[in-house]
Amino acid sequence: MGSKIKKYIKKLYHTVTSKEMSILPANIAFYFVLALIPIITITIVIASHFSITIDLVIDLINNIIPSPISDTIVEIISGKGFDSNVGIFNLIAFFVATNGTHAIVNVSNTLYKVEENDFIRDRIKATILLLIIVILLVFMLFVPLFGDKILSFIKEIDILSNIIDEIIFVFNLIKWPLTFLIIYFNLKLIYTIAPSTNIKSQDTTYGAFFTAILWMLVSAIFSYYLKYFGNYDILYGNLSSLIILMIWIYAISYIFVLGMAINVTKFDNKKEIKEHNK
Repeated sequence: MGSKIKKYIKKLYHTVTSKEMSILPANIAFYFVLALIPIITITIVIASHFSITIDLVIDLINNIIPSPISDTIVEIISGKGFDSNVGIFNLIAFFVATNGTHAIVNVSNTLYKVEENDFIRDRIKATILLLIIVILLVFMLFVPLFGDKILSFIKEIDILSNIIDEIIFVFNLIKWPLTFLIIYFNLKLIYTIAPSTNIKSQDTTYGAFFTAILWMLVSAIFSYYLKYFGNYDILYGNLSSLIILMIWIYAISYIFVLGMAINVTKFDNKKEIKEHNK
């Protein structure tokens, strides 16, 4: 048993220290940031066309998002709204951001030793992966990270005054279990469809579980910082929140890559056992 664990750790170390794995986290983090602002902007612009006024949307953004980011989003949505220029900007940014998930597909193929792949199919897959990942990141921003601030803001402006206390109670009760389930199953989906080979969902369980737990831990730390220390940085002000946000995105990108490495190591071990038993 001890030799098997040593062998597994050795393989995992070899995978993690490979050239591709050292580059991928920063690559993914950059494209995540690039995709995140357009997606949040589109979401907010769409919301503003319903019964929510643009001033209320801007107040919410300024209350929950660090000013360097919120200023950019507010500048886009506070003018004419969603015009052709905004639409073109978001489409271009989203297309460029697919390079990040395409890198995930390419590295997955390298790690799983996939020799033949289809460029067009991989690009389509990269777009689907980006949609899944960005929706997941938006969920993490608006639920575990900024959920408390959003509900506090709603309470302050006296919306849903009759049931807001009940909503806050239920939210605090289910926030982390719900976060874990959504992250875990989405990660399993991402890890399963990323490589251009047949990967069973059960072969991604360890990596998805590891990643989901650490994502929640990192998000909880970031949320704690925003709640208790984000407003007390005299030297950097709101810039400190932006720096921490960037560190958070890089951290979850690195953890995502580690989860992929765990899945690849498990897959290789399983493959070796099958070949040995033949």
